[in-house]
Amino acid sequence: MAAYKALIFDLGKVVFDLSSDNVFRFWASASGQQADALKSRFQFANLFDEFEKGEASNEEFRAEISRRLDLTLTDQVFDEGWCALYLDAYEGIEELLGSLKNQYQLVALTNTNSIHAQFWQPKYRESLRHFDKVFCSHELKARKPEKQAYQIVLDYLGTEPGRTIFLDDSDANVVGAAQLGIKTILVESQQQMQIDLRELLHLG
Repeated sequence: MAAYKALIFDLGKVVFDLSSDNVFRFWASASGQQADALKSRFQFANLFDEFEKGEASNEEFRAEISRRLDLTLTDQVFDEGWCALYLDAYEGIEELLGSLKNQYQLVALTNTNSIHAQFWQPKYRESLRHFDKVFCSHELKARKPEKQAYQIVLDYLGTEPGRTIFLDDSDANVVGAAQLGIKTILVESQQQMQIDLRELLHLG
């Protein structure tokens, strides 16, 4: 059985909770529109992916989203709404990361963007301090499940894929990591994640 050396954590829905509905409620309140209508029209996969890979600037992203959703908000109000999705860190996650840090290399790999990163980095500072490094897609110019995103992290860790565990709440991201030979855990709940980790790592 593999002796695991390193763990790669996703952040949203793994370390802290998220609610995208909060974004649309905020923008709706600020613009006089209906939250459900905004949410149903937010189908901008290509633009979103480009933003998360640092290929679109903050200004370009705000302008295009505002144009498509008919928003006339200041940058500050737009950003406040865009960052409204961040909820609390999960109960017990800091203790878990603190205990794992004593025995394993810990890093995070997250699909994010420059507006969001400016918000969540200080908000979750206490939890993030347990990671040796946090890899952000907009800085890597690659996002999960692209092979390059995982490979950059593996190169940093200097560990074999089979001695590395990747935890993420997305099926696609877990599949992408597994294709490189990384051991994966699909996170469906905090309880399930901790049970699966304890089994893999033989923790008491």
